[in-house]
Amino acid sequence: MNPKMILAALTLAAGAGAFGYQRGKSDCIAAHQARELKLIEDGRKLDAARIEVERERYTLSRQLEEKAYADPVDVPQCFGPERVLRLNDLR
Repeated sequence: MNPKMILAALTLAAGAGAFGYQRGKSDCIAAHQARELKLIEDGRKLDAARIEVERERYTLSRQLEEKAYADPVDVPQCFGPERVLRLNDLR
């Protein structure tokens, strides 16, 4: 074998190895970035779901509170709202 051919073969093998290494490195970086983007997107979806649940909880809480304070409680053993107002007018 000719020394120039051996040198050319070694140079070709080294170039192919370097190219393969760079290609693998860029593929690894791209896979890592894709995984991070997926985690970020999943986090955004969870945050949106959490915010929606908080909004629903707040709405239900307000509705229950409004319903609780909407009408006075009428118990037969107690004076009704009209009777209390009449008693207050007597003062």
